[in-house]
Amino acid sequence: MTNLSLLMDEAVNSAEKTNSSLPEALSEKFEKIFPSWPIMVATLIAFVIVIIVLYFLTHKPINKAIKARQKYIQDNIDSAKRLNDESQVKLNQANQKLSQAHDEATKIVQEAINNGNKKARQEIEQARITSKRMIEEARMDVKKQKEEFFEESKKHIAEVASELSKKILQSSVSKETEDAIIDEFLHEGKIK
Repeated sequence: MTNLSLLMDEAVNSAEKTNSSLPEALSEKFEKIFPSWPIMVATLIAFVIVIIVLYFLTHKPINKAIKARQKYIQDNIDSAKRLNDESQVKLNQANQKLSQAHDEATKIVQEAINNGNKKARQEIEQARITSKRMIEEARMDVKKQKEEFFEESKKHIAEVASELSKKILQSSVSKETEDAIIDEFLHEGKIK
């Protein structure tokens, strides 16, 4: 039930008890609900005074607290922006250093490959030169051995021929004559 229906029921009950009419009972109840106008004015004045006092007592501290809170929030926002900017700068620097390190690593690897290729070419060239020198030395050695063998063969042939001619001629030839004949024979062999 609502307050109005309760008020109506109470007015009807009191009207029956006092033998008065319903409108009179209702007007009595309504008069009890609303206070007199001097009390209303006094209440309004007291309310206004309380509001003014509360305004002057709490307005400055509340504004101060609100401004402090706004400053705190703004400082946090500014700090977050500054930290975000700093982290972005550091991220960019780290990315740049990473890129430089990658470029330098690539450069070092390329230099190592080039140096390895250069060293390999040098070693191959050195081996080629060494092999040519060894082949030339072998040719010279073979040629020298061939000449020595040829000279040795000539001397041996000359000695055999000299021995043979001694036996054939049955004459005695001096050692100087024999050496002269051998040298002449050897000299004729070189000319041919």
